[in-house]
Amino acid sequence: MIPHEIIRTFSSLWWDSVIVSCFIILVVINIGVNLSDNKKFFFGKAIGLILFFNFFCFHLYQLYFGIWNASYSLPLHLCGLSSILSFIIFFFRKQWLYELLFYWGIPGAFHSLMTPEFTLGKEGFLFYEYYISHGGILLSALYCTFVLSFKPRLGSWWKVFLLSQVLILIIGVSNWLLDANYMYFSQKPIVDNPFLIGEWPWYIFFIDLFAMVHFFLIYVPFKIKFYNNKLSEA
Repeated sequence: MIPHEIIRTFSSLWWDSVIVSCFIILVVINIGVNLSDNKKFFFGKAIGLILFFNFFCFHLYQLYFGIWNASYSLPLHLCGLSSILSFIIFFFRKQWLYELLFYWGIPGAFHSLMTPEFTLGKEGFLFYEYYISHGGILLSALYCTFVLSFKPRLGSWWKVFLLSQVLILIIGVSNWLLDANYMYFSQKPIVDNPFLIGEWPWYIFFIDLFAMVHFFLIYVPFKIKFYNNKLSEA
């Protein structure tokens, strides 16, 4: 397996990467908000094409250099699945796709940007691909929410969490069959993240627990807004 690499939190490279990523996301969202409705959808599709091209080139890169391997190259991490959703959502605007991207993508991409771990190294294209992919997940979820007016439905957080438990079983079986470490169920990530508590298998339990908490926390503002709207209409 190729050694993983990280960027030390609060290092100059970390700050540069986070600031540039956030700046680009905010600029793109601001552009989208000020477009007409038709142009908002067209601009969204342009974002989707860029993210698809990035995803395609990432796998093409691995194939070209002979490093593609089913044990670590399949998009079976939560961010890998979210990266697929991040470009699909612009072409198949379905509520359930949005909610998966919203709950899986926002917490997962946020922590990936705050504590990056490069599974194939961070030289050249791989560095930029990482930030385009993970920044693109956040961008897509936020663009759909604040530009295209998608909103998570009432109670959607626990439904996605329950679906995630099925995903955990599927990924666990995949890891066993492929001798892999997708979603880091077989081996703990090397990043210094405060939500990684204990060693195997206990950290998996805490990851799942904190995922549930994250799902609920990003759902609450929409729940409050919906509840207040209902009160005002009563």
